[in-house]
Amino acid sequence: MHKMDVGALEEHMMRLLTAAIVLMVLGCAKAPDFGNEPYIEFRDIRNNEIAQSDQADTIVFTLYFEDGDGDLRPDDGEPNVFFTDLRDSTVAFSFASPKIPREGSGNGVRGTLELRAGFLRGDICCLFDSGQPPCSQAIPIRSDTIYYDVHVFDAAGNKSNTVKAGPVVLLCD
Repeated sequence: MHKMDVGALEEHMMRLLTAAIVLMVLGCAKAPDFGNEPYIEFRDIRNNEIAQSDQADTIVFTLYFEDGDGDLRPDDGEPNVFFTDLRDSTVAFSFASPKIPREGSGNGVRGTLELRAGFLRGDICCLFDSGQPPCSQAIPIRSDTIYYDVHVFDAAGNKSNTVKAGPVVLLCD
């Protein structure tokens, strides 16, 4: 049998233990370092050319979000994502963000929201500088371009930054 030096064995075990500790520290999930106020970015818009005479249509907006305290969705499920039409400063539509699982020990969350805005005829209309009634057919036929200011409130009432989303090209047929 081969005799092993006790000192060498201890040194070998210490190296293995050190390596294991380093791997555990590196492998732990690092809590995200986000502020308590939600942060959003406009990422994408799909199906953004629609006609005001369409019976029904859907525009899809994609937003990136971060929230440090992990409470992006209010507990009551009330709308907390608001789109303001920049043509007339009215809230055009709102959404309740989905329930989002919390990450890491800091409970911060990040991800993307895909929001589908469904419209029926008359829900979204061309606005005319000439005084022509909204939603009427433009003569000659033209289009209206719509941008939205978007912001989010979390469950604690913290308001996010505001981002510009769009464009939506609305055919005034």
